[in-house]
Amino acid sequence: MMQQPPRLRSLLLSSMLPRLVLLVAVLSIILFALSFHFIVKQTDQLQKQSVDGLEQDINYIVSDTTRQLADLAANDIIINSLVDFEQRDNYLPMFFRSLNLTQAKSVEFALFDFAGNRVIDKNWNAVIPESLSSAWRQQTLGSSNAYSSVSKYGVLISVPVLLRGVAEGALVMYVDSLQSLLAPYPRLTNQLVTDSSGHVLFSSEPSLIAPNSSFSDFDDSGYAIKKADWQNLTLYSVKPTITAYREAAWTGIVLLAMIVGFVFIILHMVSMTGTLAERTLSTLYNDIKNRLNSDDKTSLRLDSDVEAQELADIREAFDKLIWDLTEVSLSNEQFSNVLESMGDMLVVVDQDKQILLSNKRFDDFCHDQYGEKNGILKFIMQKLASSQSNELTHFSVSTGQERFVHWTKTSLADANGNIRGDIYVGSDETEQRSLESHVKVLTHAMDEATVSIIISDIKRVGQPIIYVNSAFEELTGYSREEIIGHNCRSMQGDETSKQTVDQIRKAIAVREPIETTLLNYKKDGSAFYNRLNLTPVKINGEVTHYIGFQQDVTQQRQTEQYLQDAREKAEESARLKSSFLASMSHEIRTPIHGISGVLQLMASSELTEEQKHYLSLAKFSIQGLLHIVNDILDFSKIEAGQLQIEENPFDILESLENLQSQYAIMCQEKGLALHFHFDLQGFHVVQGDDVRFRQILSNLLGNAVKFTDSGCIEVTTSIQQNADNSLKLLCSVKDTGIGIAQDKQSTIFDVFTQEDLSTTRKFGGTGLGLSISKQLCELMGGDIKLESVKGHGSTFSFTIMLEQADEALLKPVHHSSGVKREKGKTQSINCRRQRHQSGYC
Repeated sequence: MMQQPPRLRSLLLSSMLPRLVLLVAVLSIILFALSFHFIVKQTDQLQKQSVDGLEQDINYIVSDTTRQLADLAANDIIINSLVDFEQRDNYLPMFFRSLNLTQAKSVEFALFDFAGNRVIDKNWNAVIPESLSSAWRQQTLGSSNAYSSVSKYGVLISVPVLLRGVAEGALVMYVDSLQSLLAPYPRLTNQLVTDSSGHVLFSSEPSLIAPNSSFSDFDDSGYAIKKADWQNLTLYSVKPTITAYREAAWTGIVLLAMIVGFVFIILHMVSMTGTLAERTLSTLYNDIKNRLNSDDKTSLRLDSDVEAQELADIREAFDKLIWDLTEVSLSNEQFSNVLESMGDMLVVVDQDKQILLSNKRFDDFCHDQYGEKNGILKFIMQKLASSQSNELTHFSVSTGQERFVHWTKTSLADANGNIRGDIYVGSDETEQRSLESHVKVLTHAMDEATVSIIISDIKRVGQPIIYVNSAFEELTGYSREEIIGHNCRSMQGDETSKQTVDQIRKAIAVREPIETTLLNYKKDGSAFYNRLNLTPVKINGEVTHYIGFQQDVTQQRQTEQYLQDAREKAEESARLKSSFLASMSHEIRTPIHGISGVLQLMASSELTEEQKHYLSLAKFSIQGLLHIVNDILDFSKIEAGQLQIEENPFDILESLENLQSQYAIMCQEKGLALHFHFDLQGFHVVQGDDVRFRQILSNLLGNAVKFTDSGCIEVTTSIQQNADNSLKLLCSVKDTGIGIAQDKQSTIFDVFTQEDLSTTRKFGGTGLGLSISKQLCELMGGDIKLESVKGHGSTFSFTIMLEQADEALLKPVHHSSGVKREKGKTQSINCRRQRHQSGYC
């Protein structure tokens, strides 16, 4: 007797209970471990937040107090008290009595003058070490900067009282301990602040660790400590470890209660699920069983260890149902699948011309035609009445185009050979006809193209040519019959570049496109340069052919060669011109020096006033001519690429002062004011080309003096240090002269260019100075630019790159006039240096 299978509910409980116990155990361990880990991590995070909060409190107290002191120092009452010695006693004491910047009980304030003497104070009983007193005086009174200090001596903050950007005094606040400043703030944990020696400056729990004690005396066993450094102080967060364990214990109790409740819920859910499944499957079984017939047929059973009774019943009923349905519908289904899988249209008619059977493709074809299915079939039967096959033209409603269908008629016979009707099969050839027409159009287009086209089959041995168009025949002289079946190598000769041929072969080997130019030969032996563009053709993802486009570029190559020869001749002509200018400049300068020497000898002799006037005119003309010759020589060197930039140490301040002295006399003669401003950032000795720097600045100063009749000329020089420790010099020359029109500014730096001819006639010049200056700036790693308004003056600004240099590398300079230099100044020039090395003359 067959054993009764167990119920579904029993199977579910027996299979899930062991797994559930194991899952609960593993889950409990994981949850306890994660809880303890997160509690420890949260404790550590809390301590870190406490240390960060303490650091923010100290930062806030120092920065906020410094800001408030700075605001007080900027008050007119404080500033006036340092210059109004007679009246300050009337209002300053009342002002100081009202000061209250912090919540600390004992706060001391004092106002000091520039010499460090106390002017007035509030509760000032501070005993400050000499090192701390010297530090704040040097930083605040000496450097005009705010100063703050937090140490075992207390908290001291000082800010400068500025008058025209210079510290004329200092406002100082002192608190005897950090404890009184931080005490009012709430704390997440026990917090400590110690100095570098471990001296406790602040304790949020004085009963645990007393202020002014040593942190090394504290027994830290049983405590979790987190620390961080802030300036010269150490910040601590101290929390008992027992707190973390207590939190872990409570969390464990809560988790255990949750897990127990979770287990009971799951057991109840499994029991309810089993009961519901039993009821549902039993109902389903009864319904299926009632729908099936009562014939006794053996069902196919699957071997299984344990199976629920309800599932076994359902499986048996379904096996019987599927078996019966399969026997009935198998033949019809197979036949229908065969018909529907046909790629062609099929329709079967009897002897009365009535449709017995048609597949889906024929039905879809009829829906795409005008008329009914029987009318369409009648048209087909009429066309095939006298033949077994024919291609008919139909009109598609959906596309609005003609459809070409090839119809075939076959007789339908029974098992005895009697004709029962006809079978019509239609094959749609519309797409094939369209492709054939498209291929003909493309072939015609390629044949009539004016560009030579050639196609080779790289899958065949020798990679023969399989197609050429008419343009190829016209270009090479070869006919289709002569070239098809052969390789393109037949058009190469002895002068063809082997390297180019190898490049083509490599590209074909890796199936890549290539475009190149090589020398080919026509059928008559004449050579031509062939611009060849080879493109691979892929069929089913594989390269099988290459299509080449050829173009005769012989004239283009000849033109390129002609242009290359012309360019080389032009460059040679430019070099000869530059060489000639340099040679002529040297030849002209020699007699100029001779004339200048004779004029100097004449100046030392006794002359009348009229002769002295003529002599000064001659000297001025000689200097102008020499300046022009020098410009031409520099221009020729630059154009020939022979101008070298020197790299030597020099005193840039000395160069500026010499230029000021040189042009001060010229400005004085024209009634102009000359001002020099500089901010060298301490780099008055630099590495660079001093001669070219002075040449650039002299050109700009000379133009400024020449084109300015009234007003002033300002020269501003500054140095910036780059990230790579190189130096960038920025210099500008601003005048109040005639200015330059906007439409002329774009060409003002071109060679032999001035604003207009009237400028040349009135002021003279060759138009080389600005062009040379621009090229010198570019050679020295910089640039030059112009800002000008016609009638309102001009500003020329330029930059050059320099390097830092040691003052010891400077060659000693002997001043014949006995002028003594101190800190980059010459006593004979009326200039003074200010604190930030910015000056004016």
